[in-house]
Amino acid sequence: MTPPVVDHLRRGAHEALDSPRVRERVGRSRAVATARERFVAGEGVDDAVAEAQRLRRTHRMAALHPLLEPVVDGEGVDATVAEAVTAIERVAPVTSGGDYHPEIYLAPESLGVGLDAARAEAALGEICSIGDEHRVDVTLRSGPVEHVDTVLDLVERIRKDHPRLTTSLVARRHRSEADAVRLAASGARVRLVRGGTGSPAADSWQDEHEADLAYARCLATLLGSEVHTVVATHEPLLLDLADGLADQSGRGPEGLEYQFFLGAQPDLQMRTADAGHRVRVLVPYGPRWLDYLEDLARRPSGLRRLVTVLGGQG
Repeated sequence: MTPPVVDHLRRGAHEALDSPRVRERVGRSRAVATARERFVAGEGVDDAVAEAQRLRRTHRMAALHPLLEPVVDGEGVDATVAEAVTAIERVAPVTSGGDYHPEIYLAPESLGVGLDAARAEAALGEICSIGDEHRVDVTLRSGPVEHVDTVLDLVERIRKDHPRLTTSLVARRHRSEADAVRLAASGARVRLVRGGTGSPAADSWQDEHEADLAYARCLATLLGSEVHTVVATHEPLLLDLADGLADQSGRGPEGLEYQFFLGAQPDLQMRTADAGHRVRVLVPYGPRWLDYLEDLARRPSGLRRLVTVLGGQG
């Protein structure tokens, strides 16, 4: 279970960041600037591309993650498509090659899922088409639990023309074991995340041990099939489990990759890549970086990393 002191720190951080005045002051602080330099590539796509180039030199792949403003209408969706296309066209010439495919990582809300399903489908299809032309893959974040069925149906339709589209699955949610079976049967590429705290008990495991067990069950389902699986976690127990299950299933490097956060445990990232595993690093960039740091703090291991950096130890 999560130690009480960690829960207290997390609650305090979230309550403070809910205040616009506090957010503005925090955003200007040197400590937060240090965290931003560590965990966020920068404000613009050129910063992210430069980071992707650096990662490529150390045998790590990149997933560019634009941190965009909330989408409330069709113009917002158009802005998402324009940002994604720009990122694809900028990153492809400098990081593609061999079996290396850089990625674009998008939230379904940024495509208008929940606002206009038809527009969201058209936007995702357009982005995937440009990605296919440039050998850049697309990964879709899971989104809110109330949109899971919409997202899974969307992915199923888009994959008919763009089979390399990857969807994320949050293991902490009660429904995810059944969703893992569905995705494994369909052959979809899956990014499996443990999930942070804050989800209602009605739809998600609250106990950290139960969340780990749920992750293990979903991972066993995915690795027992032939789907490309992305293990997106920094938890040592779950990484060891993934290694063991991959060995049992006879998975080669092409069918499994490990995904880490930018700036988090770089030594672990390098060791994993040097051991011959496929390693991908999520590279966030854009104006919503403070929201991203807040989201990172919702994850137990993420909070520990942030506290270390803010304390001047990382």
